[in-house]
Amino acid sequence: MEIRSRVFEKYQNYRFKIPIKSTDRIMIGEGKVNIGDTLFERMDTPLKKSLSVTKVLKCKNEECEKYIIRVDGEYLEEGEVIARKTSSGKLNIVELVSPISGILDLNRVKMGYVDILGEESVSVVKSDFAGYIETVNPLDGLVVITDAVCVDGVVTTKSDEKFFGKLEILGDGKTILKESSLDDDYSGKIVWVGPYLYNKVAVELFERGAVAVITYAMSYSEFRDIGLPIILLGGFGSVHCDTVFLNKFLEFRGKFVMLDSSENQLFILSTSNIENKSWFVNVYTNQLVISRSTSTYGYIGKIMEYDKDSGNAFVDFGSKGKTLMSIGLLDFIDL
Repeated sequence: MEIRSRVFEKYQNYRFKIPIKSTDRIMIGEGKVNIGDTLFERMDTPLKKSLSVTKVLKCKNEECEKYIIRVDGEYLEEGEVIARKTSSGKLNIVELVSPISGILDLNRVKMGYVDILGEESVSVVKSDFAGYIETVNPLDGLVVITDAVCVDGVVTTKSDEKFFGKLEILGDGKTILKESSLDDDYSGKIVWVGPYLYNKVAVELFERGAVAVITYAMSYSEFRDIGLPIILLGGFGSVHCDTVFLNKFLEFRGKFVMLDSSENQLFILSTSNIENKSWFVNVYTNQLVISRSTSTYGYIGKIMEYDKDSGNAFVDFGSKGKTLMSIGLLDFIDL
């Protein structure tokens, strides 16, 4: 008997919090919420420029805040100093200077960035899910109960935070992206970058306002050093991201998502036609599996035949072909 892993696990009555800013105008109360209902109106300020404090001052993310000499929300003129770091002997001074005029936003300073914002505009946030609003208050925000789909990650950048936003799929969602293909502004967005993430693309996304980044695989050394909110769904290195998984995941484009970095989980606020099977596998034939063998690692296939005496399974991996392999090199999955 084998245990089955649920790649997409359905949750009923999932409780989550939509954070509310002090300037938001709440448009809904406690009770039932339907698709299309207006949740709140928000004053948005477009991102004009994002600056890396760590890069300029040569400091760690957690040290950035102590070098800031301006106030959050303050209007800056071009050339004004935002942060200053002085050496122990006070012989060397390094300054972070605003290259443009705009409003200073320090919401991401603990991640190593400060943002310069433009003029305010009003945006309306509407529900794309049905459920129940349990609580509405400035401390908890909107506490909502609804259906969700959970995807377990392999690893998340060390953090205890929860990130909320809409899932932005970059490009076709299947192509490995380069910096040249990025847009100018990803403010407040949680983005899927495709099957593999390069360090330079990750940095550019955060410099352009992204809240968090989702990908399937990334270099271990780059992941370790970057220190920004990134969740890997596959693993480290050149891990194959199967089209069976991709096609299902990309159906959630534009949905509200909650990234729980402390639990390595991504919750997608959506109903789904996924029918989760039982946790235990008794009959191996015709079951979906993902390979953990070196030559076929990450490929998803179906067991065509299984020989109990030898412990070998004949697996059809589609375009990758069919192969005979030990059952110990396969993980049973539910998609």
